[in-house]
Amino acid sequence: MNNHKFFLQTSLLCLLLAATTSYAAKNDDDDDPTEYLPYNEKASKEWSLIKDDKRHQIKTYSKQEDNRRFRSFKVEGVLNGSLEAAARCQFDIENIPDWYMNVTEAKLLKRVSDTEYYFYFYVKMPFGVPHRDVVVHAKVQPYSTKTGFLAISYSAAPDFIPTKSGVIRMPAYETTTRFKPISENQTEEQLEGYVDPGGEGLPIWLINYAQRRTPYSNMIGRQRVISKCAASDSPIPFKYKE
Repeated sequence: MNNHKFFLQTSLLCLLLAATTSYAAKNDDDDDPTEYLPYNEKASKEWSLIKDDKRHQIKTYSKQEDNRRFRSFKVEGVLNGSLEAAARCQFDIENIPDWYMNVTEAKLLKRVSDTEYYFYFYVKMPFGVPHRDVVVHAKVQPYSTKTGFLAISYSAAPDFIPTKSGVIRMPAYETTTRFKPISENQTEEQLEGYVDPGGEGLPIWLINYAQRRTPYSNMIGRQRVISKCAASDSPIPFKYKE
């Protein structure tokens, strides 16, 4: 009986791993030749380089922090667009699915002020894994010559709206994004954060494996859509500079 149970669990893990890998491959990182580096367990509390894509000027990192189930992540990249274009992309909530890995729906829930808002997005998971959603509370620190960057901090607000049947609400979504203009047509982006997808039953190593791809894929996605944002003349819905 125990052997049968072990066989079923192992088979399920293999299926989920294969599904996660193939599902992620449909996103923006599927044609990148740069390999993901092995995680440095000996320096687990320091940022460990996961991927160094010189062609796209993207670096991703990971580390294990105390009292957290999963690894935190960091990604650094260069967007070929102005600070205004980067802000327009970031604040265009409904078009988040254009660049965010596996997100199929996003919408603004509440505008508190020109520097604070709540939004929602839905994450489609591979076959056999419950889909996720998250409500995010965003606070904006507009660019100023004193700081030299635009910063947006995000935190989960799981009780802001009722949950949906069959969908797991993410309990933790803590990220901070900084945009620093390099020139009139280039902006450096750095994102650092931690996400807990919620739910039980999936091993931590599998979640870590799946999540290590997301920051890189999202940065590739933002690089891809930045030209569209730069060409837009629509008003930016939130304050991005002093």
